[in-house]
Amino acid sequence: MPLFASLVLILDVICIGHAVYKRQPGLWYFVIVALPFVGATMYLMTELLPRARAHPATRKAAADLGRAVNPDKDVRAARAALDEMDTAENRKQLADALVEQGRHDEAREIYEGALAGAHEDDPALTMGLVRALFGLEDYAGVLARLDRLREAWPDFQSPEAHMFYARALDTLGEMDRALVEFGALAGYFRGEEARLRYGMLLLRMGREDEAEAQFQTVVQSVDTGSRVYRKDQKVWYDMAKQQL
Repeated sequence: MPLFASLVLILDVICIGHAVYKRQPGLWYFVIVALPFVGATMYLMTELLPRARAHPATRKAAADLGRAVNPDKDVRAARAALDEMDTAENRKQLADALVEQGRHDEAREIYEGALAGAHEDDPALTMGLVRALFGLEDYAGVLARLDRLREAWPDFQSPEAHMFYARALDTLGEMDRALVEFGALAGYFRGEEARLRYGMLLLRMGREDEAEAQFQTVVQSVDTGSRVYRKDQKVWYDMAKQQL
């Protein structure tokens, strides 16, 4: 069988299989079979591709591919916007793009420059600076910035900020304080990271039974979760299974 005919047959089979799986109207089966290649192409263009583009995983993959092919695109666009209009928001966009590239030192300078005047203790800018400081392994700086943010905004709530705070304490050897923070995080943090880190800290402190309970909770939570949740939490699940 010629190569093109084989490819057309495979494409038709894929489209028919997808139509059956999605319970598409019977007209599609007729079109695909009666119009080899043309019918399958029509099905791809009207049914498969639009849905694929709308899927979050597809959008993320496309964004990741774009960054891999042109890693400086976001930085250049943000820098051009900042050159056109020097605002705190445009500085933040540029610094955020630099953090995404791992250029934490450059990002730190921009965040610190933006944190002035009316934006001196802006929560969004402060969180950006905290990410940059964490990337630079300036854990004392992370704690100082988050303490300052809490003083300026007592009602500010952020699971991400709480996680940075707990991890900074842990890395600096403040195990008792970190244990309190991780224990609180485990009760509300979305996903299994907090419970896993809480268990690992308990294990290092010699509290093996309590650590095992946390690892068991991680495994059970992921095992009973949705397929998407299992995929999202795989790294923490695998670490918990390894400890058990």
